[in-house]
Amino acid sequence: MTLPRAEEVLGAHTRVVPSRLCPEIRLHLITADCDLWRATEEQAAAAGLVDPYWAFCWAGGQALARYVLDHPEVVSGKSVLDFGAGGAVEGIAAALCGGRTLCADIDPLAVFAAERNAALNRVDFATTTDDLVGQNSLEHEVVLVGDVFYGTDMAGPVIRWLRALAARGATVLIGDPDRGFLDTSGLEPLARYDAPADNDSDGSFMKPTTVYRVAQR
Repeated sequence: MTLPRAEEVLGAHTRVVPSRLCPEIRLHLITADCDLWRATEEQAAAAGLVDPYWAFCWAGGQALARYVLDHPEVVSGKSVLDFGAGGAVEGIAAALCGGRTLCADIDPLAVFAAERNAALNRVDFATTTDDLVGQNSLEHEVVLVGDVFYGTDMAGPVIRWLRALAARGATVLIGDPDRGFLDTSGLEPLARYDAPADNDSDGSFMKPTTVYRVAQR
């Protein structure tokens, strides 16, 4: 998608609103007053939005961003990777707290949205659409992973990669609302939040969500 088309999609189909758990952060999101809130996949695709995961602030991402904002020492002055960034609520939180941040998502529109969200919040970070899974030579000191465990096929390779990064010394933090695909063995729970569920529009549906740290061993 060209940048002019991407700008059109954001302007026509999202609203600028604060994250529920992180009101300090504003994002371009599909909200309940947007036509696409109840759209089918076909309708969303016709509007230029194929798998628009970036347009929703998922529970795991919000919880992880809240944890970072409440514990800025985790990222301050450090190199940070926001993996599977989507709209980059975690990456923005890290940048606000002084982290030197790279936001990674294989969806070019997600990266575009992340950059626009960064501008909204007056922070800067680098972005990439490279597929980083399996790249164990990454030298980031902190890796943030908010709500990316949506299926068995991808969950296994991703958690093995994250364990390898932790074994090399990285602080790896995961936000997950117990979707059932994350193998939590060897993960240390750090905090638990009531975060908006996927279908929440007004704070009526909240989902217990845990922030974990991957053991360094």
